[in-house]
Amino acid sequence: MFRKRTFLFLVIVLALGLVVGGVINIHLDLRLLALTPKIFKYRRLIQKYAVKENLDARLVCALIAQESGFDENARSAVGAQGLTQLMPKTAEELGVEDPLDAEQNIAGAARYLHTLYRAFSDSEDDHRHRLVLASYNGGIGRVRDAQALVRHRKNADPLLWEPVRGALSQLTPQHTDMHREVWGSDVPPHGYFQGYDETLDYVARVMHYYGRIRFYRNVLFFL
Repeated sequence: MFRKRTFLFLVIVLALGLVVGGVINIHLDLRLLALTPKIFKYRRLIQKYAVKENLDARLVCALIAQESGFDENARSAVGAQGLTQLMPKTAEELGVEDPLDAEQNIAGAARYLHTLYRAFSDSEDDHRHRLVLASYNGGIGRVRDAQALVRHRKNADPLLWEPVRGALSQLTPQHTDMHREVWGSDVPPHGYFQGYDETLDYVARVMHYYGRIRFYRNVLFFL
């Protein structure tokens, strides 16, 4: 009973602190607080595979919070499964036999994230995180296409998130003139990216969770 009261007290104090401190998105902060018991449940697995794949466990935790809300049985309308919402083809390529098994799912996603981090090794950490998350959600091919647009314009750095963020919105049928200049085709190499706005929102949400988990790691999350 004492532990439960202590936990509830910490949650209330933290919630008040977030409000007084001027939170960016109170909805996301309260959702993260509600997920705290589930984070405790899976944090050892997250730490285990984050260390193995040289990842930041706090970012892996933030990704899971966004992807499934720590529901290991989660299934999306497009077929993504488990804590990290692996697509069946991706899970197969990663050697994940049962995406609904928490340990297999986290291990597979960690391997995939490691590959993505290596792909953007020339970017500094803050930009690298965002490029990796955009690739995880929208596909690395789309991010590479966006980098090609930035590189073609020669007025920004394709290793930085902000110019790539803007270029993702230009991988649409409304920008065929630009596509022809870069690729000689109306369609980018990895196709039109009509869901770019969802990917941008995804990156923002995961990074918000990541920031909160980093800030309060020694109060609630211990990651």
